[in-house]
Amino acid sequence: MGVKLYFEVKKNASGIGMYPLCVDTTDKIVGEIRNFDCSSALRPLIRGFDYYRPVVVVDVAHLGGAYKGTFVSASTLDGAVCILPLAYGVVDTENMCIVSDRNESIIKSVSIVYPNVPHCACIWHLWKNVCSSFKRSKNTLSDIFYSMAKAYRKEDFDKLMAKVVKVDHRVKDYLEDAGYEKWSGVHSTINRGRMMTSNIAERINGCLVDARKLTIIDFLEEARLLFGSWNYKHREIASYPKNTLGRRFEEILIVNASKSSKMKVVPSSEYIFTVHEAGKRYIVCLERKTCTCGRFQHDEIPCAHAIAVLKHKNVTNLHPYCSDYYKPYALEKTYEVVMVPMPDKDD
Repeated sequence: MGVKLYFEVKKNASGIGMYPLCVDTTDKIVGEIRNFDCSSALRPLIRGFDYYRPVVVVDVAHLGGAYKGTFVSASTLDGAVCILPLAYGVVDTENMCIVSDRNESIIKSVSIVYPNVPHCACIWHLWKNVCSSFKRSKNTLSDIFYSMAKAYRKEDFDKLMAKVVKVDHRVKDYLEDAGYEKWSGVHSTINRGRMMTSNIAERINGCLVDARKLTIIDFLEEARLLFGSWNYKHREIASYPKNTLGRRFEEILIVNASKSSKMKVVPSSEYIFTVHEAGKRYIVCLERKTCTCGRFQHDEIPCAHAIAVLKHKNVTNLHPYCSDYYKPYALEKTYEVVMVPMPDKDD
């Protein structure tokens, strides 16, 4: 009889559903990790997930010790754009069907446990697959692909895809078969925010390279210590009193504000405005927090056109128009629970 061993991260959000990390194993659970309980170490991190975008990055890495298992981790980004680990574990390598840079076992498990949850692809891994299949086109199409993946409007996406077809129509067919909604931000059924790649999970793997040569128990303890140190550092940062957004998001506001200086604003109503920039017109709705450029609603932070409107209305506090994910309160609540040390294994 098969056994499903999975660490699960749940997030309730209207219209979004649950975001899990699931890993299938076979008949047995390795004896060395059977009684290893990491739930107490992860509780502060999982609780912090309540205050951030419901997107989880999942990745795997092979262990290098006597036991050739596979380390599986799930993580997200906090309001300071720091890594927030959510769950981790070790599974039997033989049971992980890795057919490409995207892990098929994770895709399968998520589809079984949560069949209605969107499962997106890391755009970097997807592009590596394209390069392997269409080597002659990779240099020409690299910039176009990443621009497509990060496009804010479907019309911009379509123009870029037309360029792809001119170079090699087979690449277009490949990307279409992969599912635009899995790698294109503008086609995605959820807002992935800044998590278009699995880089944050790759960083976790990189920090544990040497530890992967240890025994399972020692390796998992090193992972717990790593996440504990991050938790302490980020908790300290979150404790600083401030009235600004996370550093990177505050920088985005500054850049967008500088771009808005030469724009012309024409009001249509209390909430709807037309913004003229370089011969183009954009429509901003402050009530819905949208702009026809696509950035306001996708980034959940005022774009340059929205800031031009707010300046026109003499609004100086832009934070009410920003996502709650980026605000100091969310960061503080993320690290509210202390990650307490675990006793010695002999105690």
